[in-house]
Parts: sequence; C-alpha cells; structure tokens
Amino acid sequence: MKTHFLIIAALLLCISVRAAEYVGSMQMASGYTLEDVCVSIDEQGNLTLYRVKFARMMPVRVDVTIPQLSCDNGHLTGDSITPLISDKPKPDRIITNLHGTADKQSIDFTCLIGGKEMHYTGKNLQICSR
Repeated sequence: MKTHFLIIAALLLCISVRAAEYVGSMQMASGYTLEDVCVSIDEQGNLTLYRVKFARMMPVRVDVTIPQLSCDNGHLTGDSITPLISDKPKPDRIITNLHGTADKQSIDFTCLIGGKEMHYTGKNLQICSR
C-alpha cells in the first residue's frame, strides 16, 4: 500500500511540474546570456524554449523543443535527444547530458546542445509572453 502511494505521489509531482511555464535566463558557455526566456513543460515531458537565440549575432530567434524528457521526483534527465527547432528535427543539434530539477516554483537545468553547454534557470512567477 505504501509503495502504491509513493508511485502515485511521484506521478502527480511529474504531471504538475510538466504542465508549467517559467521565465528566466539562458546562458551559453561562450558567455552569451539571454534574459526573459520563456520555457514550458507539457504533460508528455516536452520542454520548449520560446524565441531564443544562441549567440549575440544569431540573426533570428527560434523555438526549441526537447521532446520526452524523463521526470523522476522533480529531477529532469535526457540524453541523445533530437530537438525540434521551429518544428523541424535538427539532428546536428543533438541534446546530450541534460540534467536538472523542476517544481511548480522553479526550474534549473544544464545540457549540451550541439556540443555547446547551455544552462537555464527560471521561476514560475508570471505568464510567458510569447
């Protein structure tokens, strides 16, 4: 009975975390930082970064979806994931070594995107304006 309760509690935590939006900052290992980045996680574990660019001179902003992350007691993980950039698969920008934490109040994760380190930290303080 106790095991069933723990499993149900873990599932509810993941569902509540996944159906959330955050606003925060994204920092690349190069030193480039982008503020006020909106991130959402849906019920399937798809994490989307909205209107981002990865370098100051990048000419356009794109939406990046990292599909089907694993969520275990608020811990996010993923490896060897092909992201969708503006709804198109981009295998040359493979997501590796994604790890972090998320709850209803905040999210913090690090990953390699196309071999370049990215760190995101955000709070669930406001509605994202996309």
